Amino acid sequence: MESKKIDTYDVYNNKYVTDINKLDLSVHVYGIAIENGEILISPQYDGYDFPGGTVKKGETHIDTLVREVKEETGYLVEPIELLNVYTSFFHHKKKNKDYQSYLIYYLVKIVDGEISNEGFDEDEKEYAKTARWVNIKELKNMRHASSINVVDELINKILNRN
Repeated sequence: MESKKIDTYDVYNNKYVTDINKLDLSVHVYGIAIENGEILISPQYDGYDFPGGTVKKGETHIDTLVREVKEETGYLVEPIELLNVYTSFFHHKKKNKDYQSYLIYYLVKIVDGEISNEGFDEDEKEYAKTARWVNIKELKNMRHASSINVVDELINKILNRN
């Protein structure tokens, strides 16, 4: 019996084909902070992503949100609003592994801290740079280092909230 194949994509939007039975499940939570027309980004690879990362076993998704944003930016945040949940079929090039990932995005507010990269783990030190604030309009000219590009949808949702 032939197994089902599925397309997965890396952070450069390169396509891979894998057996559906070889997919691992993962959950990632991201925080989007906006202040004075600027948005907090995490420079990664030759682009950027929103601060966030993988849920650890025994951890709630809110715990992950707070921990990951702190590690990647130095800021302590609180969630304001759940923006959306997406499914991504992701190919991790370094691990040569494929994932069915659930990406959870929150609008967050900063409650303490300052920009820092002291929370980077060894892996992040290889591909990430210190977080920074950029004008929201600049995002259109920047490459989103993700297997799916949901930036416009998320920013529009934030800017059009009541």
